Amino acid sequence: MKVASEALAGEKTIQSIAAENDISVSLVGAWKKILQQEGPRFFNEKSKIQKELEQHLEELEREKQLLLEEYGKSQLENVLLKKKLKIQD
Repeated sequence: MKVASEALAGEKTIQSIAAENDISVSLVGAWKKILQQEGPRFFNEKSKIQKELEQHLEELEREKQLLLEEYGKSQLENVLLKKKLKIQD
C-alpha cells in the first residue's frame, strides 16, 4: 500500500520507488494502477464498516447507561429496604 501510494502521489518516479524498495518497476506500476482503480471502492467499504462499528458502539454505550441506571436504582432500593427493616451491614 505504501509503495502504491507513493507512486500515485507522483512525488518520486516509479523507477526511484522501485529502487528504494528493491522491487521491479513493473510491479510498482501494477500496484499503482490497482490502487487507482480499486482504491475508491476499498476506502468506501472501509468507511461503511467504520460507520457500522460506530453505530454499534453508540448502541452499546446507551445500553451501558441504562444498565448503570438500573443498578443505581436497585442499590437505592436495597438501602431503603434495609433502613425500613432496620438491617445493618
